Amino acid sequence: MKTIYRKLFLLGTFFLLLQAAYPQLRVVTIQGITPGQPLVYDQIFNAINADATNRLTNKNVVYELKRGQVYLNTSTINSADFDLYIRAEAGTGTMPIIFHTLNSAGATAAMITARQNLILENIEIDGKHSNGTLGNRILNMYGKNYRCTFKGCRIINDRGGALAVQVDGVKLYYIDCIIGNMGHQISLGGNGRAVDLRNTGTVDTVVIQNCTMYNMTDRVFRNMAPIINYFKMDHNTIVNIQGYHGCIQLGKTKKAIITNNVFANPLTHGDRFPDRWRTEQMQPDKAFAVITHDSLSSKLTSATVEMRNNNIYHEKKFVDFFNLTPPNDSIGNVRPINNAIIKFVGATLPQAYYAEELTFKNTSASLMLYNFLTYWVTHPKASVFPNNFSVIYPYEWDVSYSTTSKSYTAGDNGYPVGDLNAWPALKAKWAQGLPNKSLVIKGLSVEGLGNVQNFPNPFNDQTTIYYSLTKTQNVEVSVYNASGQKAKILVNAEMSEGNYNVVWDGTDNSGSNLPKGLYFLQITGSNGNIVKKLIKNW
Repeated sequence: MKTIYRKLFLLGTFFLLLQAAYPQLRVVTIQGITPGQPLVYDQIFNAINADATNRLTNKNVVYELKRGQVYLNTSTINSADFDLYIRAEAGTGTMPIIFHTLNSAGATAAMITARQNLILENIEIDGKHSNGTLGNRILNMYGKNYRCTFKGCRIINDRGGALAVQVDGVKLYYIDCIIGNMGHQISLGGNGRAVDLRNTGTVDTVVIQNCTMYNMTDRVFRNMAPIINYFKMDHNTIVNIQGYHGCIQLGKTKKAIITNNVFANPLTHGDRFPDRWRTEQMQPDKAFAVITHDSLSSKLTSATVEMRNNNIYHEKKFVDFFNLTPPNDSIGNVRPINNAIIKFVGATLPQAYYAEELTFKNTSASLMLYNFLTYWVTHPKASVFPNNFSVIYPYEWDVSYSTTSKSYTAGDNGYPVGDLNAWPALKAKWAQGLPNKSLVIKGLSVEGLGNVQNFPNPFNDQTTIYYSLTKTQNVEVSVYNASGQKAKILVNAEMSEGNYNVVWDGTDNSGSNLPKGLYFLQITGSNGNIVKKLIKNW
């Protein structure tokens, strides 16, 4: 009996120690203001400071903002000794908005300086001041070897960039975010980024997934010095990047995965300013490119880059304008990737990227950006643009596009490329790891059909398709384009049991050569069908 009591005592002690080590999450609700109410400043800053005594006994806290309310910020939230977690309350109402605001002296300070883990969830941060000026790098990560997570956030209007990473060892995650209007829209170049790495050592992880990023005067991603251990950019839509110094600057990255993204107008000025652009590129290969990687060095002796299904293009109106404007340099000739990446992707280069101009459902800012760029080029000494594009609000952006386009099924497992938040139902399936069954895909195990292969794949002028039948049946072997339209019937006949092959030369039913890209081979028998991807290089 004493043994049982002793065990119960030890078990109770263990749970008390566990509770002390991992105290229950506290939720601190912070009230904002609604339109029409008297202005109140620094609600978040003051509430976090007032909570300092409670954090002495329990630092496991989330600061929760009210939906539909506004928060005015003039002071720096400095999370020196605790994880800073700010989120919107649960629900579906308008997300809370934090406005970065000038103080009573007309000065500005950083909004957040995080020195441990930082989590921002389902909130909007606007760095534009009431006098029209912009804050500069108002979000800063100083937590060495800590984690920085942005989920479901909107971050707009910052002169420097959405986030500055100032220390080594950081793990950074952008998930389901909208980031836009970064940089100084009158003085081109130098600033305007979604991620700004300003440390000099090593960044552990960068993941950017299902985000829309738009209207930036510089790069989406800047990495001039640090080594990045792991970089992943998947299912993002990048629109209208002036790109004075490029678009995605990987620097020295050990492993990079860039998949299923849309880059629309990623370098809208083309190679017009190569001398200034080269000042912030570290690799010997200085030629202009949308995505760059540094050459290997003593610090980075090996690297891997995995790229596929990226749609990289410029709208025709941008290309036409620069073709007609001195010095007559076509932005359409800007390379998607530089020589280092070409070497790293090797034989998979044909799958790395393609070009298909898309029409997004609602991107009115695209026309405004076009007007801005053409005005700036024709008025190079102008100090004021009559309609600054930073007024465009993120709610006007809907980056869904036609379901008949190649890009709609060109992603992994048949999903659209770009930000999947544009298709909520498809994203829900994708999040569960399910294949997109826009085309009926039943795998490679249909009764009566089997051993479906083709070689080579990818292919240039032709590929041979091999398949076997285990019973007599009517068989159709067809090729579909990425939009699900039947392009070519190769076989349509009753066939007996056996092994067969047929050659597809890349043409359609009329004998016309089809463009390079993604296609689907479908073999249909009496009990179902088998679908397989084909990649045509030429």
